[in-house]
Amino acid sequence: MRTDWYQNARFGMFIHWGAYSVIGIDEWIRSQRKMTIEEYAPTLDMFTASRYDAREWAKAAKNAGMKYIVLTAKHHDGLCLFDSKLTDYKSTNYGAKRDLVREFTDAARAEGLHVGLYYSLLDWHHDDYPKYDDMFHPMRGNEAYKDEKIDFDNYLKYMHGQVE
Repeated sequence: MRTDWYQNARFGMFIHWGAYSVIGIDEWIRSQRKMTIEEYAPTLDMFTASRYDAREWAKAAKNAGMKYIVLTAKHHDGLCLFDSKLTDYKSTNYGAKRDLVREFTDAARAEGLHVGLYYSLLDWHHDDYPKYDDMFHPMRGNEAYKDEKIDFDNYLKYMHGQVE
């Protein structure tokens, strides 16, 4: 069974981290405050990852006896912490100026840890992700988006391309 290893590993780390971290609340801040992209934008350059040391995180996990480590590669805000060819909305173009996922995967594998990546299906940045009627989107109920035409198939193509 594919889940046997994971169930037997039992101890690992899940790191929920991204541009929203600089606000100091949580990853749902845009939804909770119904923040526009423009209001959220300053966090992108503030998220420098200046104290991010993937090797230190991986060593700490290994020393604690963990068998796996998971990182948020892209959360609902849509910012990719990796160098995607499908968008400019990525850590390599903003404050961090680095592929944080590559550093993470390299460090975890060097420590013999299994690597997991969390990729949100929601994307509050992509133009073709539903807004007005989505119960979590920051622009839910915003009349400016009520009659917006989106191409959800285009969003799915984008999402599948990134995961691939």
